[in-house]
Amino acid sequence: MKKIAIVIKNESLYFKYRIKKLDEPNLLNTNVISNDEVVFSDEYIKENENIVGLFISDLVKEKGSKNLVVSSNEIIELMINIICKLPKVECLTIDNDENMTYALCEKIIKSKNIKKVNCYSIPEFMIELFDKNGIIVESRYEVLFTSNFMADNNLTSYSKMYYKNSVNISAIMNEDDIEDINTFLSINKYLKTIHFDKYSFDYLEKVVEMLVKNGKKKVTIQIHEDLEDLDAIQKLKNYNKEIKKKNKIKIELAYSEDYLNKNYAQQITYTTLKICAVLILGIIMVILGYVTYNKYQSEAKDKAIHREIERILESDDTKDIESISEDSDNEPAPTELNGKKLINSYGKLLQINDQTVGWLTVKNTKINYPVVQAKNNSYYLNKNFYKETDYNGWVFMDYRNDSEDFDDNTIIYAHNRYASGVMFGTLENISKKSYYTNNNNLYITFNSLYKEYTWKIFSFYGIDVTSDYLITTFLDDEDEQKVNFFNMLKDRSEYDFGVTLDKDDKILTLSTCLDNNRRFVVHAVLVK
Repeated sequence: MKKIAIVIKNESLYFKYRIKKLDEPNLLNTNVISNDEVVFSDEYIKENENIVGLFISDLVKEKGSKNLVVSSNEIIELMINIICKLPKVECLTIDNDENMTYALCEKIIKSKNIKKVNCYSIPEFMIELFDKNGIIVESRYEVLFTSNFMADNNLTSYSKMYYKNSVNISAIMNEDDIEDINTFLSINKYLKTIHFDKYSFDYLEKVVEMLVKNGKKKVTIQIHEDLEDLDAIQKLKNYNKEIKKKNKIKIELAYSEDYLNKNYAQQITYTTLKICAVLILGIIMVILGYVTYNKYQSEAKDKAIHREIERILESDDTKDIESISEDSDNEPAPTELNGKKLINSYGKLLQINDQTVGWLTVKNTKINYPVVQAKNNSYYLNKNFYKETDYNGWVFMDYRNDSEDFDDNTIIYAHNRYASGVMFGTLENISKKSYYTNNNNLYITFNSLYKEYTWKIFSFYGIDVTSDYLITTFLDDEDEQKVNFFNMLKDRSEYDFGVTLDKDDKILTLSTCLDNNRRFVVHAVLVK
């Protein structure tokens, strides 16, 4: 039996285990109430949840407590139903060094009062889930993937987990992998295929158990290891018959038993082919190694720049800002420019890069960057925000555009680093039906230095290289040409958004490469 102490301090309620033994033997180890704290046994709470909840609710009202601090996940799992019903409690702090679990996240979301959660660490997809429900999350540790499974399958958001139809699983799974696979299966609705890179019957059996537990059917498990052990193959066949009949789950080998038998009968050919395969595999591995390394470098560089920008924006001290503007001389960040007041902390961005013109954010993508503008459209193809040589380049505005008042067509470019997802590497998310049919995804934020602006997507398409969508300005007597231009962009769209544009509208264009000869383009109209 454990004792849970509820301590009232500075308008906050602290839930923690009481370690010292009770001095009052006549209380029979149930609960005790004093001026300093309220103590309940865990058994008493389980058996009298409503009574304890009413008591704590009255206590919260009396003390005006808005903050709850819980010392462990075990306590919060015991009392979450009570906590989520407490009136006026807005902030929940989990005061330990454990990861937030998805089960706990689900329960907190059901609360009508909690608006802020402070925890040690939390997977990225849970942050998105909290945000959609209006709950702010503070993590005391850098948000990272909690398992190889999540990282390998790029499951960085709740929507990705929900719509994913194919995942890869390594034969080597740790406890975090198993927990996250189970979480993924409880969220996902469209899973069709699971790929096993290496064969392990124990792990295969574990995954099947989780599929059954989460009610998944009509799922195919593909094993991509070239099995030569006929006993292992027969065992798989027997197991496949069992689960296929009971649960409609199917197991497939990447190479059939007939293929293996033919290779036994043709050993010389097999050996020759194997040598060739090894050579080809070696070449592929070198290429994949280069791609993987390049992807890692791109992601690492992008994350490092983002962390530094966030640190500077959140800091009150400008002395450590290493400016690349020759005129700033580490002076305090400006609050005005050209006689106009700057919004947010954009003065600090100007201290880092004096060519900053705004900030671009596209929902449910990795696009969340300060935008720069050079004297030409080539400088930032291989320069980052710090004007350092960088393979990723940066997100930049067409040099012809007016970055303050905006032209008829404001154009922003960036590389399509699809492997790492940085820059405009996730812009093509917009072309997915699950994305463009969700109205909430259609609103883009692109702010100037002085004002916040919202733009609504009305067209997207892939097109051979052309400059006909890159017109920035129309003269006053060219209203008809401007409307015809807008209609051309609408007609190209792969989806009809039903948006009507007129001569007074201004639009935003996002352009990136699909390959050397094609471009992917998104257009959005300024919301008036």
